[in-house]
Amino acid sequence: MHSSTNSVVLAGQAAGPLRVARRARGAIRLMVAALGEAWAVFHSGRKSGHAGLARHLLRMRAKHLLGKMSPRLESRTETLWGRKFECFNHFDLMCTFEVLFLADDYRFHPASPRPRILDCGSNIGLSLLYFKRRFPQAEITAFEPDPVTFALLRRNVLRNKLSGIALHNLALGSVPGPREFFHDPENPGSVCMSFIPQRVVPASEQVQVARLSDFVEGEFDFLKLDVEGAELEVIEDLAARGKLCLIREMVVEIHPGLSNGSSGFARLSALLERAGFRWDIRSGSPEDGSNFTIHAEHIGAAAIPQGERGAAG
Repeated sequence: MHSSTNSVVLAGQAAGPLRVARRARGAIRLMVAALGEAWAVFHSGRKSGHAGLARHLLRMRAKHLLGKMSPRLESRTETLWGRKFECFNHFDLMCTFEVLFLADDYRFHPASPRPRILDCGSNIGLSLLYFKRRFPQAEITAFEPDPVTFALLRRNVLRNKLSGIALHNLALGSVPGPREFFHDPENPGSVCMSFIPQRVVPASEQVQVARLSDFVEGEFDFLKLDVEGAELEVIEDLAARGKLCLIREMVVEIHPGLSNGSSGFARLSALLERAGFRWDIRSGSPEDGSNFTIHAEHIGAAAIPQGERGAAG
């Protein structure tokens, strides 16, 4: 009996160093990968300010590594170009940073240095920083439905003195009024928030819905639409109320699992073509069933021949 107890103690003592060694090997792999990414960004001639991007990326990867080693070390803030942002989840912030600043998914070409922008799905506000860095004089109308996420968004905007931004704690749809919104109270700011009940989330709340078309007065240079499955509903309402043609460019994140899969995307793309938009896939692929983004540019009232799809870039 005594011998058996000693064996268990020795096994436990041996397991500790093994866990440390595995974590160390994982840490080394993550840091090597982070250094490689930062080096690639630093030497990328396509990105303006690529040295700053590389520095921010490396620091965020290092923070992510510390968080993986111990949850107590996980960061809830990030400073980007002298502006401090709070976040709910540092890994989510890092992924959003890569989409915005590295992949540059929301790039567009405004007609003036003071573009009018609709940011639908602002989350904690990184997209607002992205637009303001590119166009300091931009006038932005921003929407975020979740009250908890909206409170953090508002703090980030006020703390960093991001001007020219109108914030709205509203969801977007085709019928104004209260609507059930599914979310995870333990994971605020999550991309799992949606109107769609099939999302695996444990709770729901009532949020106020507005029509985006009610906010479109005059021309807008750009629409960012990331509304977790409500994209078709919003675009159809804009078209029905004669407001879609007032938007010069847009990038829409498509959620096939939340918008009737390929049939929902087919309806949306056909609607854009009828309204005189030329569109192309900006990131991801509609073939694998995961989320992807499309870029669309208004080029006239006539429908776009199918052969011209993807011609815009």
